Amino acid sequence: MNTLDLRADEIVNMPVTRIIDALQHNTTVTTLCGTDHKVGDNEVTCIASTLQQQTALTTLDLRNNGISVKGTTQIADALQHNTTLTTLDLSWNVIGVDGAKRFADALQHNKTLTTLHLRDTGLGDEGAAFVANALTHNTTLTTLNLRYNGIGATGATWIADALKYNTVVSSLSSTMAYTSSFVFAQTLTTLNLSVNAIDDEGATQIADALKENKTLTTLDLRYNEIEVDGATSMAAALQQNTTLSTLDLSVNVIGVEGAAQIATALKHNKTLTTLILSNNQIGNEGVKHIADALPHNKTLTTLDLANNRIGNEGATHIADALQQNTTLTTLGLNFENIKDDLRIQFEQLSRQNQQREMVVC
Repeated sequence: MNTLDLRADEIVNMPVTRIIDALQHNTTVTTLCGTDHKVGDNEVTCIASTLQQQTALTTLDLRNNGISVKGTTQIADALQHNTTLTTLDLSWNVIGVDGAKRFADALQHNKTLTTLHLRDTGLGDEGAAFVANALTHNTTLTTLNLRYNGIGATGATWIADALKYNTVVSSLSSTMAYTSSFVFAQTLTTLNLSVNAIDDEGATQIADALKENKTLTTLDLRYNEIEVDGATSMAAALQQNTTLSTLDLSVNVIGVEGAAQIATALKHNKTLTTLILSNNQIGNEGVKHIADALPHNKTLTTLDLANNRIGNEGATHIADALQQNTTLTTLGLNFENIKDDLRIQFEQLSRQNQQREMVVC
């Protein structure tokens, strides 16, 4: 058995401390899943102790367990000594600023952790700053998830600084740097800052960092109060960046002008393969700009324009563009009262390109 799930029927009523004690002598279980198990701080003390015993565990999932700062800091301290764990998920627990500082200290010493999920853990700007500071020293972390942590423009500025120097973490979901001294650590490839409030100012800082960063491949900025100025800055970065392949700007308010700026970038960018612009109030005029760019772009394979108030005019622009573009294979759209002949045209375009998947409603 490689995976132990604390929710399994045969052990759900067994004391967690007894299970954890057994893991100290374990040589086969590599994944411990305790999601929604209400483990609590006392049990976490046992888990932290086990981690320091260098067990075979490589993945520890403790999402939504009512763990407080006391428990999460013990896990953080254990990471300074553990040399086997590669994935840790503490999402929906309480870490706060104090916990973030302890995790930052741990990340500066830990040499094996590659994936860290701290989604919705109450970090705020100050807590995220500590974590981001650690990124400038850590050389192994490849996934960091700080989604939904109340990070604003100030935090995004620190994140941007970290991105300029940490060029290899494979997945980051909302980070900030709180330092003036940097160590070059090439790790970051995926950054998820979704469901925060970085707004235009923060997006501009992140965009400026992308002009220098050479390894980030995925950037998620969903639901961040980004409007035209932020989209304009991001578009400028796309014309210089040569590594980003996935960009999610959905559930923002980039509007027509923002779409026009992104469209200009698409005519020049040669690395972006996935672009998500759903729920952005782009409308027919904004979609026309995107459509005009598609015949010039040879790398984009996935485009999501859903929920953008697109009618017959916008649908016609997209259909015409697809006649000339042969690389786009996945398209997400929903139109407002489009004509039947346009729907038929999209169906025909999909049949002509067997690899093309269209989600049209």
